[in-house]
Amino acid sequence: MTQNYVKAVIVGAAGRMGQRLLHALHETPNILLVGAVERPDHPSLGRDAGENRWPGKVEHPADRVPPRVIVAGDVIIDFTNAKRP
Repeated sequence: MTQNYVKAVIVGAAGRMGQRLLHALHETPNILLVGAVERPDHPSLGRDAGENRWPGKVEHPADRVPPRVIVAGDVIIDFTNAKRP
């Protein structure tokens, strides 16, 4: 039997709440993480998105180029901060 997964992308994946979302996705059997996006100046850029905290490695580097990552997902979970000028 083929399992159907919901493919998810987390925007803001290296932040505190993004890491909690990574953990929640890791614990949810029918959701598959397919991308992690972070702002261009974030120190975690290019490292595995799960290395900062649990669940550990998630095999997706934090990416600063959202378009190619975003099209891979069925859903986008945006947990970013709006910057004010």
